[in-house]
Amino acid sequence: MIRRLLHNGILAMWTALLLMALLGCSDVRNRVALFLEEPQIRKAAQRYLDAEVRRDLKEAYTCLAPSSAYMTTNPSYEDYLREAQTSSSRIIDYKILEISKLRDNHDREKYPRIEKFVQVEVDVIVSFEDNKKTVPVNYSFTFIKENGKWYKG
Repeated sequence: MIRRLLHNGILAMWTALLLMALLGCSDVRNRVALFLEEPQIRKAAQRYLDAEVRRDLKEAYTCLAPSSAYMTTNPSYEDYLREAQTSSSRIIDYKILEISKLRDNHDREKYPRIEKFVQVEVDVIVSFEDNKKTVPVNYSFTFIKENGKWYKG
């Protein structure tokens, strides 16, 4: 009985050490984090892209990260609306292909409010109103996590 308990204890200790070593590897840690965060990231990407397809500019604007480069230079909805209304292109359909490259923000000095970054690869169909052409485009969007919420970067 004591021998069996000792054997199980040693086995449990080796298992715990192996798990700690694996979780210490940033690649494994990032994959686990991506697995856990993927539903929220996908939901944020779909929310943004659905708003673009519906041409719901107010909703698309609310999907933009408050600390993104765009928002820091164009902080008002009126600026965004003016720019969006002058654009001849628009997304008319999309398909999310992959969510990858989840990483922590390692430059808090430069990006103090950002917790994480991730890439969302999407096939989009873009329509150009000025020449009536429709073009498929593969694009990688950056999404940003701020205050526990995912936004388009």
